[in-house]
Amino acid sequence: MGVWLIDHLPWMCALVATLVALALLRRLHLTQHENWALHQDRNRVSLSLDLAHSVGRMGIWQFERSDASLVWSDEVFVIHHRDRRRGQPGLDEAISYYHPDDRLKVADAVQRSLDHGEDYDLRARIITDRGEVREVMSRGTCRFGRDGTTIGLLGFVIDLTSGPVGQA
Repeated sequence: MGVWLIDHLPWMCALVATLVALALLRRLHLTQHENWALHQDRNRVSLSLDLAHSVGRMGIWQFERSDASLVWSDEVFVIHHRDRRRGQPGLDEAISYYHPDDRLKVADAVQRSLDHGEDYDLRARIITDRGEVREVMSRGTCRFGRDGTTIGLLGFVIDLTSGPVGQA
């Protein structure tokens, strides 16, 4: 038995080395695929922002799950005709700007994002503080913590309505 093991030791070492090399190649392939997917995500976000700038007035917003804070950019205030002195709205208040027929669709999209890490794109109507109905496109992208849970959302809203928005 000892002679057989010695005679076949080079072949066994070669087999083990081949298996290790294949495992490393598989890991490399998976890493390359993950990098490609991240690159595609970055391209998707970049293209969305380019589209947003070319289509109409765009504002950016951010929601932090840890303290339930929502931050609107100046342009989001303008789109909603919300006086900045009123401060940042809460998430529920921001959703209440949407037309009653669209509100559930928006609330469900946001909740799915927070619960399942799904990005969303939607078109809906808002009712501004001046009572105007405006068509908007909204997109939310999930932000993840180190453990993979959704820690917040980052997104934009684009006013698709033709005509002037005016100052908030």
